[in-house]
Amino acid sequence: MTTIAHRGVPADASIDALAGVALENLSRQFPFAAHHVQTSADDLHQPALLHPAFASSFDWHSSVHMHWLLASLVEATADAPWRERALELLADHLAPQKLAVEAAYLRENPTWERPYGWAWAAQLVVVLGEARTSELRPLAGAAAPLLDEVLALVRSWLPRTPLPVRHGLHTNTAFGLRRLLLSARAARATSADEASGEIEQAARRFFLDDADWAFDQERSGQDFLSAGLSEADLMIEVLDEDELAAWLPRFLSRLHPGSDVLRPVPVIDPSDGYQSHLDGLGLTAAASGLRIADALERIGSEDSRELAAALREAAPPLMEPGLRSAVSEEYMASHWLATFAWEAHLALASRTH
Repeated sequence: MTTIAHRGVPADASIDALAGVALENLSRQFPFAAHHVQTSADDLHQPALLHPAFASSFDWHSSVHMHWLLASLVEATADAPWRERALELLADHLAPQKLAVEAAYLRENPTWERPYGWAWAAQLVVVLGEARTSELRPLAGAAAPLLDEVLALVRSWLPRTPLPVRHGLHTNTAFGLRRLLLSARAARATSADEASGEIEQAARRFFLDDADWAFDQERSGQDFLSAGLSEADLMIEVLDEDELAAWLPRFLSRLHPGSDVLRPVPVIDPSDGYQSHLDGLGLTAAASGLRIADALERIGSEDSRELAAALREAAPPLMEPGLRSAVSEEYMASHWLATFAWEAHLALASRTH
């Protein structure tokens, strides 16, 4: 069994355990938060009718990224006792007729799940398209219309958006744009190139003038993102090396090794779905921090190297509570945290191997 433990991070969140969580959540329809806006008294439907592919794991976006997680775990394992079941579930849920309904729902509800759910949908399509697993590759064609809809929505949305959303929840603009940008670049299509251009242009318009981000003031009681780290994470992908060497130290000037954002926040009541976001905050902050540390190392100044070292040192303790919660029996945590546990592991593993 492959573990995802590193330098004091607990080993109980193994690949097998994460796969078990994903399979259980993707087989569980209720409870489900539909977030569907009714247009009439007759417009009330069961989740599985509205979302035949993604009516599981508590809500649409969690279901989408749990499918991404399961596909990613299949790709990471050559042989596992759960692999056949995972492939059967993915083939069933991601059937062409089901994904066509999902793509139509996005088209008919153009502000829904923006940009968080969009970003995860795009990532799911990309992981299928890049799959080495023979059973996953055929699913990419059925998923392609989902990516087409997301990219069309991005191209429509960004030119008409005056300001970014800067808090630590799903609608955070920088977090979604980074994932959408990477997915668009991976897609290698004309529409994807157009979307990439819109995202890069918007990121510069939204964030290029930012400086001295107040990291000591950004956290609140239900964040699962650091707004500042998410913004820096995006701009690493947008700016060239010279621009980044000027922008990143200026933006991070109020981040230091003792900053609260580099320490986990205790979760007192894990059954409180909003409070459990704080375990996710540790996972996302660790992953962003590791990527930012790489960029700071490239800048090469003494201050940049010192902050890079602090970000790397902070990652394992930031991850520890979230890794435990990701495989816990508390559904309000496990229905989504397993995805971020895997992503944080990938970010850490690539820098410690």
